[in-house]
Amino acid sequence: MLRIDEHDFTISKFRLLCEAIAIDYPTVTMAEYMSGDHPDRFVLMRHDVDRMPGHSLETARIEHELGIRATYYFRSIKSVFKPEIMKQIRDMGHEIGYHYETLSEANGDPEKGVQLFKAHLADFDDVYKVKTICMHGRPLSKYDNRDLWKSYDFKDYGIIGEAYLSVGPELNYFSDTGRSWSTRNSLRDFIPGKTEDFTADTTDDLIDLIKSGELENLYLLAHPERWSLNMVDWGLYCSMDVAVNLVKKVLSVVRK
Repeated sequence: MLRIDEHDFTISKFRLLCEAIAIDYPTVTMAEYMSGDHPDRFVLMRHDVDRMPGHSLETARIEHELGIRATYYFRSIKSVFKPEIMKQIRDMGHEIGYHYETLSEANGDPEKGVQLFKAHLADFDDVYKVKTICMHGRPLSKYDNRDLWKSYDFKDYGIIGEAYLSVGPELNYFSDTGRSWSTRNSLRDFIPGKTEDFTADTTDDLIDLIKSGELENLYLLAHPERWSLNMVDWGLYCSMDVAVNLVKKVLSVVRK
């Protein structure tokens, strides 16, 4: 029988990743990074909570146990916006942010999109005074939610920064989008203007890179629901990732 700890993108593998970070790097939240309140050498750990918010408690507890402080971006949809979970993560010392997708929700209408943004942000502020935001990619939507800020300024709403638009090219960005730490399965998950200097495919590759000490900083995105707790979980999410990656490949061709 296959064991859960023999696979990548499991909660046990996530713990190994965090252990490597905790040994070699201090961590900062997105708000600290954007405020310039960070050392020269650091890891910026970000989580986009797209679905199954209960998984975020598991990753948050591991990080808290190891002294890692991260930023968790929650969507505003009913199945993800769970104040009781968000407050527990907040109380562990992590930052809570808004994973906005309102331009897609408004079918590309910026005026409607910003009104939705303000309404959802008010709901978040009842749980945690949001300082930073992050767009949700929504690969099946033709709208890039970051484009909302071509018409408006998020700073007008008390936000100090956006997780893609307010970071510099000096950051070494790695995302688990598409079940790989490379960019091959990403449509919108990238830092504008940033070219890839270092690559990692598996989590073991990333752990090796962290242990090498070669990089002064790492900006990591891990989706909590991707880091499975058991083999059933792992099989379901792996199948979903494979299907989504195929759709992304089709969309990338169509949109070109």
